[in-house]
Amino acid sequence: MKPRVTVNKSNNKLLYKRFPKWLLAAILYGVSWSYFAEINLSFIAWFAFIPLFIDLENRNTFREYYFRALFFTIVSYAIICHGFLFTAQFQLFIFIGAASELFMASISFALIYPIKKKYGFNLALTALPFIISLWEWLYQQFEHTSGYVMLSNSQCRNTWLIQYIDIFGVWSIACWVALFNVLLFFHYRKFLGKLKSAAVNKNLTIIFFIMVAPPLCYYAYNYSRYSETSGTRLNLTLINTNFSIDDSSPDRWTNKIERLVFLTDSIDYELKQNHLQNNLYVWHEGAIDYGNNNSAIQFIDTVVNDLGTPLLTGMQFMPENAGRDYRKVNRAALFNINYQSNDSVQYYDKVRLFPVREKIPYHKLLTQIPFIKNYVTKPDYLKEGEGIKLIEVKTRNENAVKIGTPICQEQNYSYIWNEMALKGAQCFVQLSYESWWTLDYFKKQMADITRLRCIETHRYAARCSNGGVTDFIDRLGRIYSSAGKSEGALTASVSLINDGATFFSKHQNLFPLLCLAMVFSIIIYAEVKKSRVNS
Repeated sequence: MKPRVTVNKSNNKLLYKRFPKWLLAAILYGVSWSYFAEINLSFIAWFAFIPLFIDLENRNTFREYYFRALFFTIVSYAIICHGFLFTAQFQLFIFIGAASELFMASISFALIYPIKKKYGFNLALTALPFIISLWEWLYQQFEHTSGYVMLSNSQCRNTWLIQYIDIFGVWSIACWVALFNVLLFFHYRKFLGKLKSAAVNKNLTIIFFIMVAPPLCYYAYNYSRYSETSGTRLNLTLINTNFSIDDSSPDRWTNKIERLVFLTDSIDYELKQNHLQNNLYVWHEGAIDYGNNNSAIQFIDTVVNDLGTPLLTGMQFMPENAGRDYRKVNRAALFNINYQSNDSVQYYDKVRLFPVREKIPYHKLLTQIPFIKNYVTKPDYLKEGEGIKLIEVKTRNENAVKIGTPICQEQNYSYIWNEMALKGAQCFVQLSYESWWTLDYFKKQMADITRLRCIETHRYAARCSNGGVTDFIDRLGRIYSSAGKSEGALTASVSLINDGATFFSKHQNLFPLLCLAMVFSIIIYAEVKKSRVNS
């Protein structure tokens, strides 16, 4: 007879009580971002916050309440970004920027604490989904952030679930995820001690149906509307490369250009051999390090004329007549056949620069301070573009196509893509330079954000990156062609859209205003209810 094994249930309960619930929530939320054997685990975010809510409910001082929310944020984001604080070449500005972003991500929990103290935890949690969305919208207005809204971006792989952002925008995803967690928490607390009852499963089914069914129905509606693509298309060839940002050799610029030209010539020969039409070649962000070099520009012009096809390329360029401001701009420039002068080059200058790396945040304010003014105009930093511009490409049959060309982390900002769509952009070509990220995992996260912008604007996008992900995305956010190698060329066509802007593009600030109204309505309701009880 086998000896009987006894389990000390009291020890298990004690371990459960001692294990920090905020840490369990952080692990769940962090893991929800990861891919394991190509399995999408983002659904875990729908309930990952419940242990954190349990932990925060009975914390009655701001210190013990907020520290748990802050620790949850730090641990979960470290898991999400695979040590974001200590990667990307270990540069100090990355550490400072990440620390700022981690702190700011916990602010929404701090904002509901006064509501918790005055009206109770139930009402505070009811307001939380709207406060999180409102805070993420506000967060993107600050100059010292990268604009990467984590909770809103958590479902970017579930394109079948988030089609509603063409109405409400990306911030509505944060509201949806937070609301899912709040409803499940209320359900858990209602049936605490009765978790095996039939009512538990029934109510769970109802919650999942209420939260998932409407988005699925809207996806089916959008799919039926847009499954048939437009007959007008633009053929593009993206030259994807993997140049190292650490290359400091004296001839690095020459080697980069020669390699880009070789790859472009190779694919051009192959396309012509197969009698395939190509309307535009695309090089990544910063492909030309110094666009004011006349000999280099003449060389590019010769290449374009030999190809017989326009070239869209990223470059750094110092605008003429800039006075004593020697900062360059991060530019997307179109070189047509028969280049004449810089004045004939269409361009778009990046308007949202990466804080600290490309620009000193709050530059205009700092230039008003005498002893700082000279420092912040040094050429070590870049200058913002003057506004949104479109680039017009002419096809071989002389049709003019308007394209938007967001650059790098401008993929994080809906308003840039919306304004381009409102100005008549029929598709997007995004230029990126992501070789300074050390992890392929995080590069894929960056690329997935582009999919959100396609859904919001209902436009096709071609994404050309150095060291990152190069792919083509349709108007429903689905990737339909992706580069399988770190270096080479990717040719596909994008459908050109002429059916106007989406509701979100026209009213991009409406959802944050509705969230603000909801928060005020919840507080007013609680105040009225409280005054009636007291009277």
